[in-house]
Amino acid sequence: MVIEVNSLIILLDGAADDKIPGLKYRTPLEALEKPFIDGLTSSGVYGYTDPRKYTHLYLLELLTGAKLEAPRGVIEALYFNLPVNPEYVAYRLSPAILENGRVKWVYELTKETKLKLRKAAKNKMKCLKGLNPKIHFYDECRGVLLVKSSKVLDFPSPPSPSKLNLNDVQSNIFLNFIRSVASEANGLTLMPWGGGVFSVKTGAAKPKVNSLIIVSRSPPVIGVGVFLGLKTIKVPRSIPEGLTKALLHLISANVLLHVEEVDEVSHMKSPQLKLSMLRNIDDELERKIGKSGEHRVAVVVDHGTSSITGEHLEVNVPFAVSNVSSQLNPEVRFHEGIGKYVPLRNLLEVLLSGS
Repeated sequence: MVIEVNSLIILLDGAADDKIPGLKYRTPLEALEKPFIDGLTSSGVYGYTDPRKYTHLYLLELLTGAKLEAPRGVIEALYFNLPVNPEYVAYRLSPAILENGRVKWVYELTKETKLKLRKAAKNKMKCLKGLNPKIHFYDECRGVLLVKSSKVLDFPSPPSPSKLNLNDVQSNIFLNFIRSVASEANGLTLMPWGGGVFSVKTGAAKPKVNSLIIVSRSPPVIGVGVFLGLKTIKVPRSIPEGLTKALLHLISANVLLHVEEVDEVSHMKSPQLKLSMLRNIDDELERKIGKSGEHRVAVVVDHGTSSITGEHLEVNVPFAVSNVSSQLNPEVRFHEGIGKYVPLRNLLEVLLSGS
């Protein structure tokens, strides 16, 4: 008799990587022994699927089966439960440095620097006064900028350094804001990107499964849940708080747990830090899941993030799914480029059925 169980899908954000010279030209996933995750791979179905540059795009295709190009700014605005208004453009704001016309994204900032940057942005809002601006912050200085406009500007997007080419009247208004913030924050500024208008047709974006709960601390991931009408749970950390919440709700529904911290340490350009993070995650999964009875657990990756350059990588990303009812035997290493190919649009069915 087959016992139907719900699936816990664990998304390791940015876990795929370059082959690292210091790891004998292996990726962190390939080099690291991960008894629990490797055990899933050895006991169940494993393979690889299509990457997407950003997590929200990966999740939208995974959960709907359609390749949706929803703007990052709009998705993150939904995190704040902002009303849909087609008169406003929503941009994501991220810390950066503007040098010689090039945007260089910044990921490692002290809390004091973040607060200073946030204060500078608020002080310089007057530069955008003709656009009726509103900023909604999270994580001290990252956030969403709303402006009343009919035009969406094409700003560079992270994580790769990019040239800033803007040359119309509205662009000059934004450039004045960007440079004014930098003048008050010792060269740091907040760059808008991922802009979009609140006119996304939600009727065309239906999740394949309604009984799915998203657990995350990430605004774009929570925003995807709001966009698709799914239940979401915000947590301060993915591990252990997010995992604890996920297991509580797994009794009654499928759960997707987003682990953002892997991507964050990748941007810090430290392979050893990434290895340590992945090892800690595997240990926690073994403690919380490995001895807790019957579950179906899947591990997926949305894209690569190089722990050498800090940039996103367009590499095929691994997945594995297995029922967990006894001690797993880790014979197959979970890493990039193994197993069978499953298109991202079809992957959810595999993760929920285990076959």
